[in-house]
Amino acid sequence: MKRFFSTFLLLCCILLIAPATTNATDQPKELTLLFTHDAHDYFYPTKMVTNQGVIEHGGAARLKTLLNEHASAQSIYVDAGDFSMGTLLQANYSSDALELRILGKLGCRVTTFGNHEFDYGAKGVSDMLVNAVKHHHKNPANTPLPKMVLSNISFPADATKEQTLFQKALQSYGVLPYTIEEVNGIKVGFLGLMGKDSIACAPTSGQKWLDYIESAQKTVLVMKQQADLIVCLSHSGTKGDGKKGEDFDLAKKVPDIDVIISGHSHSCYQQPVRSGKTIIVSAGEYLTNLGKLTLSYQNHSVGVKDYQLLAIDEKVKEDPEMAQFIQEQKKLVEQTYLKAFGVSFDQFVAQCPFDFEALSQMYASHQEYPMGDLIADSYLYEAKKQGIDDIDVALVGLGTIRGTFSTGAVTVSDVFEMCSLGVGKDGSAGHPLISCYITGKELKLLAQLDASLGPMVNSIKMSYAGLAYTFNTKRILLDQITDIKLVRPDGATLPIDEKKKYKVCCNLYAANMLGMLNGLTKGILSITPLDFDGQPIRDFSLHSLKDAQGNEIKEWVSLMDYLSSLSTIPEQYRAPQNSRKNKISQGGIVAILSHPSKVTLTVIGLPSGLILLLVWCTIARHKKKKRKKTKQKEEDA
Repeated sequence: MKRFFSTFLLLCCILLIAPATTNATDQPKELTLLFTHDAHDYFYPTKMVTNQGVIEHGGAARLKTLLNEHASAQSIYVDAGDFSMGTLLQANYSSDALELRILGKLGCRVTTFGNHEFDYGAKGVSDMLVNAVKHHHKNPANTPLPKMVLSNISFPADATKEQTLFQKALQSYGVLPYTIEEVNGIKVGFLGLMGKDSIACAPTSGQKWLDYIESAQKTVLVMKQQADLIVCLSHSGTKGDGKKGEDFDLAKKVPDIDVIISGHSHSCYQQPVRSGKTIIVSAGEYLTNLGKLTLSYQNHSVGVKDYQLLAIDEKVKEDPEMAQFIQEQKKLVEQTYLKAFGVSFDQFVAQCPFDFEALSQMYASHQEYPMGDLIADSYLYEAKKQGIDDIDVALVGLGTIRGTFSTGAVTVSDVFEMCSLGVGKDGSAGHPLISCYITGKELKLLAQLDASLGPMVNSIKMSYAGLAYTFNTKRILLDQITDIKLVRPDGATLPIDEKKKYKVCCNLYAANMLGMLNGLTKGILSITPLDFDGQPIRDFSLHSLKDAQGNEIKEWVSLMDYLSSLSTIPEQYRAPQNSRKNKISQGGIVAILSHPSKVTLTVIGLPSGLILLLVWCTIARHKKKKRKKTKQKEEDA
């Protein structure tokens, strides 16, 4: 009996202890994802015009302070790409890999590529990766680097020189399709993707890309065997409220992804977006915010415990060590890049007496854009300054305008930020201005595409110098322009001769986009830019405008020189003048159908023809039946 009683007590103890032990191991764990995306080199504070007014944002030193405050044993800081291309710090992108080094200093554990990492071409991004490793090897303790993941790149057996170069650079850096990081006892898997639009926005990458959804499906299938929780660093983007767009499609088709940190579209969501069990988050552009997503994890179930957007603004104190490092990099840019232009980083250029329209408002509207007018006018100014006075029209695509000016002093770095994209044939930062020839007919077509398709395709919204037109939104697409003319520097206007060739000036990116416009109409309408000899241009970088020393004329330099000549930006740029793009909405048969083009005649003629054909078929059928009845009567008789 005593033995039985002892055994009974032992069993009771085991039963009492077992549930407590099980509960302890099954307690929910927490994981905090601190995240950024679309930083675009805004590693020093700057001002931005928004719909809510002018805000100060950005800066690696302020971000470092926030990261220090919110870091814990359960947190990890990651980034979803486009960390480069936006400010003067990008000038040494290929040689110094400053962006990756800053991310490393900030404590970023994992990042991925965005389309702007390829702005310098395959060689530029490859050199950046190789030089990042060199900097790290020289001083590992002071040059930590984030891991990089990229899941939808392919290197075929017959890889090109550009593809082979990039493949070797990825291997040198140690870029993988995915990585597993353990945080607070949770194995977190990270994969990186570039979506369809992101790939389309990287025409100079020279790489072979795989479908981002198919790649994610295959990668996640492997990751599921190793990770408790899967996070996708996606440079694909969303639209509107987040329940549209490529990353929302990704969430629906790859439901095993727990979290998507969505970059590329510069979205900013105050609350996470849900698609099934997948959580989609975005923190906005240009280091405006640090995203903080705290998750609860238990038995492979993931829930949102907390979500915050932490403003990176003037209220946040700068981390002294990071602030000093950024100042050193600004001085380096002055020595290696700005010295050639005879200017310094924060040098005064002109006074702006008003706030320009916010870039977000420009994208949301379809009209004349004062900032675009200012940049287009600078092209003609700079060309004339360099002795080039035969340009008929200057074109500026909305997609290459990266910001607007606010009230106050405009500095060299401010000017560069407005026109910060790209690289020239010379390999240095900034798109060069190029020139080409198109016919008057093509010039009219370009304006028609802008007028008719601009509201649907932001990339073809244009600003002009030397051209003015009126368009009626009530008219049929591709026949909305009712009046178009050339405008000479003295204000005189001239009609456009459709057979004549006109010299057009734009930046390198816009020039490359001219050929892409043909795809919008499936080749039915085409624009073929020509060189001086009338031959189609294959490489626009060979047709850049040059100064007296034979150097490329950079777009940002033309804007800087024009603003310097003005000293104070004139009132004419405060608001749309509607003198270059005059938008009207006039109904009525006369307004809509007067002076119809072939497009309108076709649109009107097609249904009219179908009606006539239907009437003819009806009459023919009636006659056939009548003949049949007559014949039948004759046979019966």
